[in-house]
Amino acid sequence: MPAFDLRLPADPDEWLANIWRLLDEADQTWRFTKKGDKRPLQDVAKSVASKKRIKAERRQAVTEQILAAARKRNLCRALPGQSIADRMLRVMRPREWLGMGDIARMAGVHKSGRGKVHQVLLRRGWVEKARNPAYQGILDPWQIKAGAEPEPLHLFRLTELGERVRAALPSPSEQ
Repeated sequence: MPAFDLRLPADPDEWLANIWRLLDEADQTWRFTKKGDKRPLQDVAKSVASKKRIKAERRQAVTEQILAAARKRNLCRALPGQSIADRMLRVMRPREWLGMGDIARMAGVHKSGRGKVHQVLLRRGWVEKARNPAYQGILDPWQIKAGAEPEPLHLFRLTELGERVRAALPSPSEQ
């Protein structure tokens, strides 16, 4: 005699009812997690989202504290006319086209400060940018050894707004 009696229903409607019952029992929202967590997946997802939200709020609070302390120490900005962008603006002459390297050199800024032309001056509309007609492409080492000077790809000059801002900057002797 077998250990269990397996009787299959003969009625197709009964088959479908059993299949629907099994599908309802296999609802994925109540599946246990891999580590044996007995909570449903939707509760686990809520918990993870809550932890991410709390972590983001803490990160934002710490950032605000650090920025407030820096503002309190007045380390945020250089004095008017002393920032790299202001010095670059001050050395530029109206209606004169200059390369980024020339502007940085004239302002007494390291070559890594050339990016301020794009990051600040161009973005604020104080300078305009144009392609250099004298640009010949990248020079090879033999041309450089022969004494050829590389030309910048783009040139910059003051706009009307830039000239007004430049005129409003304090002179270096006033500071």
